[in-house]
Amino acid sequence: MAKAKGKKGPSGGAHSHTRARLNYLHNAATYFQSAAIASKQTSGQLVEEMVTSQDGQSMSVSARIVPHFLNHTTISGKKPSGADSRANLDHLPQLSRVFVSHMRGISLKTQLRLPVETKRSFCKRCDTLLSPDISCIQEIRNDSRDRKKPWADVRVIRCTTCGTEKRFPQTERRSKKLSERRRQPPQEETQTPVA
Repeated sequence: MAKAKGKKGPSGGAHSHTRARLNYLHNAATYFQSAAIASKQTSGQLVEEMVTSQDGQSMSVSARIVPHFLNHTTISGKKPSGADSRANLDHLPQLSRVFVSHMRGISLKTQLRLPVETKRSFCKRCDTLLSPDISCIQEIRNDSRDRKKPWADVRVIRCTTCGTEKRFPQTERRSKKLSERRRQPPQEETQTPVA
């Protein structure tokens, strides 16, 4: 006998566990992407700071040699020598991409549509989360002659990782669908009294 299709109830529906998993993967990818951005910003601030050396000359932090300190994991041999927490932070964007890839695979396998906000938040080619001015560039384009057509505005999001562009129209459609036109009553013309 075939399995009965689940109906929506107080528990959330037949695929509530799958939707919760998709939501978890998106949140985890967002977290790892933001952690990677925060770590780059703090290391970028260190590079910008100037340090005065003993002989009075100023030099940047990146120009001086920073010794690696041994910790208990390096001594025990669990990690290769020279690996530090910064090396672990370099893997966060890749981990974020893996989670987005898993999220897309699950949604395709279970045939569940992702919400529009989620679908537009990552690159379909390289699975990078699109953060404005960090991993993507956003701009409004209007290819009409002299930008005369305001309905031709298109928001273009370009991924800085792979260069793929996404295009989204920014204004309403010029003509409504037939079903929407039938729903609205025809506009009555007002007659002016003849005097």
